[in-house]
Amino acid sequence: MRYPAAEFKCLACGHAEYRMSSREIGDLALGECPKCGGDMAVVSREAPEQLVDLLEAIGERFEIADFTADGARLEAEVTSRDVKGSFRELLHALEQKGYLAALRRKDGELRLLVARRPPAGKENVLVNLALLLATIAATFLAGYFLFGRPSHAGLFSAAIMLTLGAHELGHKIAAWRNRVEATMPYFIPGPSLLGTFGAFIRVKSPIPTKEALVEMGASGPAFGFLVALPITFIGLMLSKPEPEASPLILTPIAFALLQRLAFGYLPTGVDLNPLAFAGWVIMVVTMFNLMPAGQLDGGHVARGLLDREKHRQLSVMLGLCLLLLGFIWPAFLIWGLLILLLFRGYHGGALDDVSELSNSHKGLAAGALVIFLLCLPLPVR
Repeated sequence: MRYPAAEFKCLACGHAEYRMSSREIGDLALGECPKCGGDMAVVSREAPEQLVDLLEAIGERFEIADFTADGARLEAEVTSRDVKGSFRELLHALEQKGYLAALRRKDGELRLLVARRPPAGKENVLVNLALLLATIAATFLAGYFLFGRPSHAGLFSAAIMLTLGAHELGHKIAAWRNRVEATMPYFIPGPSLLGTFGAFIRVKSPIPTKEALVEMGASGPAFGFLVALPITFIGLMLSKPEPEASPLILTPIAFALLQRLAFGYLPTGVDLNPLAFAGWVIMVVTMFNLMPAGQLDGGHVARGLLDREKHRQLSVMLGLCLLLLGFIWPAFLIWGLLILLLFRGYHGGALDDVSELSNSHKGLAAGALVIFLLCLPLPVR
């Protein structure tokens, strides 16, 4: 279907764009230049084939009520009985043409934005491998510093690397399931008590839907947590309750439950096996990572449930609460500052920021919340 299109050009600044219009050549659109507010005149009734091709692809899946297009992007007001399904089909069709699309709601109307797909950057797998080996070495040295024995250092390093690897594997599987381009994991060695600052995968293409956003956020912590549970329990079975041992600063609820399972009671102090200590570390890190703020994994899950303004407000509120909790434990203060300083802007959300989550993905978000709650600290004497 051919849509009526006309090329408009500003008489003041020269800005040109195509619009859905039946006006004739020479007609004026007074004060309608989006750049300078000047008058625009119809200079052509012919749309380029590239634009016609895009409009046909959109028109096969949506009803187009209006559109404007320039050399950089196309914006159309659209409707559909099945917005989620129509957008997914369109996204796949445009991907093959070298374009991507985003769906937003503006002034109560659905707005479809189409632009050229940016090229995905190349990666050097040798860098990933080098960082992996360096992180293994760093975590081994950290384990040796903590426990003083090579065997214990090896156990600590293996537990940390296995749970980190499971976390990143979860993200990678979610990216693959949702056709999101992502790198292999980058492990980060560092001069910390653990020998590492964690790991990450770099997402090289936009996340298409809210459902994909929830999957990307929840999958990593879920995989890591599920692997950490048996490691922690085995480590506790090899540990000894020791009243004279220094108590943990924070005891995650899940860690306390595993202590009850392993010892039959909740000891005031435990001489922790390296596996149990590694499990404790992973649970504490998972708690921070699942906080529903900014670009944290929990922030991605929350953004799938909330619009961008409510998500930003939640991030700010959580950051302020952590600052107050910093009087209890300095790590809360650090995380509060990081959230407030690094995540001050809006979370971009998914390309389809309009469609509702399916019940299964709401369940996945609820599962992430349960893991977050299980990793919250339990006051223990």
